[in-house]
Amino acid sequence: MPVIQFPIYRVYLRKNIIGRKIDTANAVRCLQRSVCACWCMEFYMPSEMTSREIIRRIIAHNDAPRIGWNFNSEHNDIRYVSTRAYLPDPPNPFSSWGRHEELLRLTGFNGEVFRDRYGNIYGRYNGKTKGECIRGAITEWSDFDKYLMPAVDPFQRSKLKASGYESCDKFVMTGGASLFSALRDARLMANALADTLLEPEMVTAFLDRIVEHELAVLDTFSDCGVDGAMFGDDWGTQSSTFISPETFRKLFFPQYKRIFDAYHERGISIFMHSCGYIYKFIPLFIESGVDVFQFDQPDAYPAETLSAEFGSRAVFHSPVDIQKVLPTGDLDFIAARAAEMCAAFSRNKAWIAKDYPTYNDIGVDPAWAKHAEDVIINLTRI
Repeated sequence: MPVIQFPIYRVYLRKNIIGRKIDTANAVRCLQRSVCACWCMEFYMPSEMTSREIIRRIIAHNDAPRIGWNFNSEHNDIRYVSTRAYLPDPPNPFSSWGRHEELLRLTGFNGEVFRDRYGNIYGRYNGKTKGECIRGAITEWSDFDKYLMPAVDPFQRSKLKASGYESCDKFVMTGGASLFSALRDARLMANALADTLLEPEMVTAFLDRIVEHELAVLDTFSDCGVDGAMFGDDWGTQSSTFISPETFRKLFFPQYKRIFDAYHERGISIFMHSCGYIYKFIPLFIESGVDVFQFDQPDAYPAETLSAEFGSRAVFHSPVDIQKVLPTGDLDFIAARAAEMCAAFSRNKAWIAKDYPTYNDIGVDPAWAKHAEDVIINLTRI
């Protein structure tokens, strides 16, 4: 069995993420002591441990040998698969991006548009980004009965059983549902937020429909080798959540918990993506059953706070921060922050380090992100 080695990596620390000046030489010594305390000891792990087992141990807080890796390179413990399959939708002439005159007249938009299977219309300019919903399918709640969920493919389960996912040596991840995002698109943001106060019964009816559909989808891929599911709802601004914790607990918490309990009963871990600052929601999400938080802006908290306050109960699936760090292009600063995050999670291993999926959309040169990856891999490899 191999001994975990600690590769000494030269890092440059000038000013940390929360603006506190630090002594460079002392910071490097502290960093080395902190990381070495967990990764440089005579710590033995079975040489045959797979990526799948490492991620499972991280999520279970069960003596993982290192943090997780989810980079766009050979350093990747996770395999993403598509498990959601539906019967053919009714004909939709607006299912792809284009300058569809009928939709442009309806919305008054002057760019590319398309309409999804639910009736939401999305717009974007110059082929950039995934677009934003510009007209929801439920303009008035009287339209709710027309908001229909797609029919699940009854043969999907047999197809997935033959996929070989059960024997994969990587952690197998699929996609989960969105609750608030579905409401936000169907009603548009301003109406959706008002509805949480003025139309709570309709919000509950809408979420019930999403949840029942998600449970039907789950039946098609459970026991087919899937380890985790990535759910996603952007709940935060730069400084707070869109609604209060009290409203969240009343309307959304029970719906998330219904889904997450069902997934856990099938042995599937819950990953939850959210952009923005959702500090007050983190304990609620943990209570509802979230195992892993996918935060692309970990330094909104910062990462040290996430590790110290929640690292014994949850895991964080994050890149080096995509707002405060990577876009600077300052390689010394990027390396320093990557090393600090390694130190912050050195004891609890509650971090799955990752790449952001579309660096070009956020003005980040992939080479800057690769620099962060190199630091992380060198500091955490077995």
